[in-house]
Formats: sequence, structure tokens, C-alpha cells
Amino acid sequence: MRAAQTRRGTPAARPGTGGEPSGDPLGALREDLLDELARTAAEEPDPLPRALDAVARYAAAAAGVRRVDVVAADAAGRAVVLAAAGDGPAVRTGERPLRRAGRPVGRLRWHGGTPRLLDDRAVGALEHHLAAAVDERTARQWAQRTATAGTQLFERAARAVGVEAAARVLAEVTGAVFATERSAVHLVDTGTRATHVLGVGLPADVQEALDRRVVGTTAADSPAWRLLSATREPALVDDARDVPLRPGGFIQTLGLRCFASIPLLAHDGLLGAVVCGDVTRTRAWSEHHRALARRFAVQGPGIVELARLRASEAAHVRELEHRAFHDALTGLPNRAALLRALEDTAAGGVALLLVDLDGFKRVNDTLGHAAGDELLRQVAGRLRGSAPAGATPARLGGDELALAVPGATLAAGVALAHRLHALLLEPYDVDGTTVRTGASVGVAAAPADAGGVPDLLRAADEAMYRAKRERTGPRTAPVARC
Repeated sequence: MRAAQTRRGTPAARPGTGGEPSGDPLGALREDLLDELARTAAEEPDPLPRALDAVARYAAAAAGVRRVDVVAADAAGRAVVLAAAGDGPAVRTGERPLRRAGRPVGRLRWHGGTPRLLDDRAVGALEHHLAAAVDERTARQWAQRTATAGTQLFERAARAVGVEAAARVLAEVTGAVFATERSAVHLVDTGTRATHVLGVGLPADVQEALDRRVVGTTAADSPAWRLLSATREPALVDDARDVPLRPGGFIQTLGLRCFASIPLLAHDGLLGAVVCGDVTRTRAWSEHHRALARRFAVQGPGIVELARLRASEAAHVRELEHRAFHDALTGLPNRAALLRALEDTAAGGVALLLVDLDGFKRVNDTLGHAAGDELLRQVAGRLRGSAPAGATPARLGGDELALAVPGATLAAGVALAHRLHALLLEPYDVDGTTVRTGASVGVAAAPADAGGVPDLLRAADEAMYRAKRERTGPRTAPVARC
């Protein structure tokens, strides 16, 4: 900065005056400060402290002001002090708005000195620099906030499987970045019928009211929804009383006095909307809020659709796994599932029951294969119903079934086999025809009788064929020792 000027406002000598003080000391000081700001503007990563310090020095010299500060709206719309300069107490004696390109960006407040700081003509040039510095800092803060929100959104949404989980992430992140008191998401089907209404941190009675009043209703009946659908742009409403709303609808049930409604756009319409707002006050939304809302309107649908795709893929994987380890006709686990269960439990003890239906071929021959299939389904139901918790009932193929019971001894397996045998002998109603069939049950256990899974299977199979030959009920066979 040019020499000869101090914080007390002593004027500097102006160029071309031979070192003599200027006839306009305040003007000279103002010019010095403007020169200083112009030289350093391109070098300072944050020009606000330098600009406010310049204003403070000028205000001290011109009006005895001891402290100045700048306030601007934070993300929640509340006035916060961005920066302060001077050493006086915070006893405000005046303030004036700061504008850039006609937009309000904050307010300059001064403390001490005369109630009226300076006329607009005298201080306007300095305020221009100050307003630019405030606007730049606010823009940087919002850029950082937006980037952080985007990162949070994608990191959390990447772990969401299913539409509901992704929608909840959207509502949570939107409410946090907009610093609102409540947030929720409203998803619809192709007919705009509400399928999901998920709030974040709502009182239980409000969420219950949303479920009761909104889910199942047609969103197209709402004026707020029709506006989103027509403009395909976010709607940021300072005062909810100024716009038409559906009585008892989404926004009114949330109890919002101001709100931001962000459409989730799809190529053929809307997937839904994220809504956040405050219940205790109205609010003046900023251009930064509006820019962020537009960004969320672009990102949100992709997050929902990706979550829907992940859920579909997960369901497909589960279906493939189910098919790989289950019998298509009866729904019981198949041979592969039984072997896996035996491998997992044999070391800790397991009883294995093998079941072969007697007379099944006769049913197929006399009543047809459809009747045989129905009989197998009913047999499977009885086997499933008799299985203890943790047991694995299975169909091995044809009319052969099995039941693996972890932790059961041979004696417990035999007792269960007798109960199952009696149950399978009871008559079946197959398409209006009473059908009776027998059952041969063989039992083996491991590791009490030693041997691995192959030996266990051979022993149970041997016992089952013994029961089939003797026709006197369940039989056992020892497992070959290794």
C-alpha cells in the first residue's frame, strides 16, 4: 500500500502534488484504498478480509466508526457474520445493503461513530469491492457445499439397494444441504399414484398421516405436482400461503410454511419429488438454493433408477440361486442344497432321514402325471411341516425325499422318522380322489456313528431300502467308520 496513510486515516500525498497533502483527505484515502484493492484482488484467494479492512479504515477516518462487519444469509437463510474488522464493541449504529449486479448479497453494519456513515457517492466504490468479495466468498462456500452434497449423495446412494433406500438417501441429503427442518420424498408409478412417501426424522404422527393421506392417491390431482410436471423445474416457495396446495396433501401434511420441491425427472414424466422446508418460518430462497435444486433434479432420478436396477439385479441373482438349490416342482431344497447342509453340519452332529414313496408309480399310471405331481407337492408340504427349526427338507429326485436335522442324535432321528412315517401314510385328496401311499424311511446319524457325508448318505440309503423290503416302519443302518 502507498506510504503515509495509517489506520487513523492520515491522508497520503497524491501523485503529482510534490508530496503536499491533498485538499480532499478522505478522497485521497479512498483512492489509496481503491488502488490497494485493485492491486491485490487478483492475488488474494479470499478478498473479503482485505476489502472489509479497507472499508473499516475509511469508516474510522470519515465517521469515527470503530468496527464494521458483513452479514449474509447461510444455507438455512439465517443472517450470519461472514467477517469483521476493527477493534470496537459490537454496538451497531447503522447498516446498509450490499448489492452486486442488482442482487442483494449481504449487509454492511458499522458500530460506533456517527449514526449515518457516509453518503452513497463517497463510499459506493469501496462497497462495490466489498460486495464482490462477499459474493465470491458466498459462491465458494456454496460450491463447496454443493460438491460435498454431491459426493455424499453418490457415496450413500451407491450402497442403496431398492427404490425405497435410494429415496430415503435423497430426502436425507437434500434436507441436510438445504438446512431445512423437514424433508421427505414422494414416489409415484406410471399413473402418478403415490407408491412411497418417506420422511426423514418426522414425528411419528406426521409419518403416519403421510401414509394414510398420500400413499395411493393420484399425484396429478395436486396443484403443486401439476406445476412440477408442467415446468419440469424445481419450485422454491418462500411462503406456502402464496401458492395453491391440495388440502391435506403432501406439503400440508408435512406442515411446511416454506418449501423447495425438486422433481425427479424421467424421460416419460416424473418419478416423484423431493420436498424439504421449514415448519416454524417462511424463508427467502437464494439463487444458490435454486442452482442446487436444479442439480439435484438432474442427479436424483439417476440415483433412483440405479437403485431400482440394483434391486432388480439382486432379485435376479437370488432367483438364480434359488433355482440352483431348489426343486422346481415342490419348492423344496434339492440334492445340491442337501449336500451343502450336510457338509456344514456333519461335524457337529446331524441325523439324516431318506424317504421313498411306495406306490407312487401306481398313482402316475392310474391318475396321470399331473396327479402324481400334485401328490408330490402334498407330500413335500407334510415333510416341510414336520421339519424342526433349522432342518433341511429336500427332494432328491423322482419320489425320493430327505430330511437333514442338525444336532439330532440317531435316537432323535428315529423318533422323528416314526412321526413322519405315520403322517405320510394318511390319505391325500388329489383332484377330488382319495389317494393312499406308503413310505419307506431310513435313518442314519453322524458323527456318532463316524464317517463323512458320503458314508452317511450310503448308510441312510441302506436303511431306507431295508425299510422298503421289510415294510415294518423306519429302519437304521450304521455309518461305516473311516
